[in-house]
Amino acid sequence: MVFGESTFVYVGAETHGLYRLSPESNSWENLTNGLPRKVQVQTLVIHPNRPEVIFAGTHDGPYRSEDRGDSWARLDYPTSGPAVWSFLFKPGDTKTMYLGTAPGEIHKSTDGGDSWNKTSAVMGSNECTMSFPTRVIALTADPNAPDEIYAALEVAGVIRSLDGGENWEDITGSLANSEDTLDLHGIHCTAASPRTVFITTRQGPFIGPDRGSDWIPIDFGRFSKITYTRDLWSDEHMANVLYVSIGAAAISDQGAVYRSRDLFRSFETIGTGVTSNSTMMAVRNDPKAPHNVFCVARAGEAFGSKDDGATWESYPLPDGAKEVRALAIG
Repeated sequence: MVFGESTFVYVGAETHGLYRLSPESNSWENLTNGLPRKVQVQTLVIHPNRPEVIFAGTHDGPYRSEDRGDSWARLDYPTSGPAVWSFLFKPGDTKTMYLGTAPGEIHKSTDGGDSWNKTSAVMGSNECTMSFPTRVIALTADPNAPDEIYAALEVAGVIRSLDGGENWEDITGSLANSEDTLDLHGIHCTAASPRTVFITTRQGPFIGPDRGSDWIPIDFGRFSKITYTRDLWSDEHMANVLYVSIGAAAISDQGAVYRSRDLFRSFETIGTGVTSNSTMMAVRNDPKAPHNVFCVARAGEAFGSKDDGATWESYPLPDGAKEVRALAIG
């Protein structure tokens, strides 16, 4: 079944590739023109005002397409620069962008992504020794105060800039007690709750009031038997609605998507629910067609809903697509 009448879906896999589901098609296209061979794609973002422009964060740095993925070009970024794991457009200013990397750095662009400069951000004293380097896994800015930027670190807590990325500070605070809470996966600010930061961790979700000055844990076990929370996304048309993807662990045989309609006070399954045979890694809805919701699971499963999650269709990725993490729709 074709997903949406005008919605494009882009999915990236570490092992490996970049795939597109077009509105007129019911099968995935493998996008390769201009990308490295066996490209590892960790993150994707679509330009807020120009849906034909897509950015891909890869093991070889940032790439951009200006034709919905038909062709790609590497941006002005150090040849030996670290792999890109997250992107952020500054709210209200599409010329200003940020990207996060692994090993952990944050770079800034003031020319719409044409060129990038490393900021002063450091990962701080909460880094845990893992089998992978610290990742800037997600970035967000407060829509009510666009120079207030927050970075989720896997596995090292949270850092913040209050001046557009010039200076950074560690605001990990009470999260530092456990590797489970330092293992961040998602971070988001929403216009419905000024000066508040929402995060997802290995342990579950947290709310950070007053610009993340404290971290209030959410007992996600009241709503779900599995509590490993992964991706975090907000509905751009209903700022009080937040989506969370979950699993039983980083690598597991269970996955699902939950939604909060009241800013993390409670959670519900979406419609009759969507479940997968691996950890659900990402969820998005289309800002121009908000009832179109899509999610992807680590082992290559993909699901789409055209009715706000009431019903779901399966759109399995090609067999070679594993370690799926990146998702963008629009």
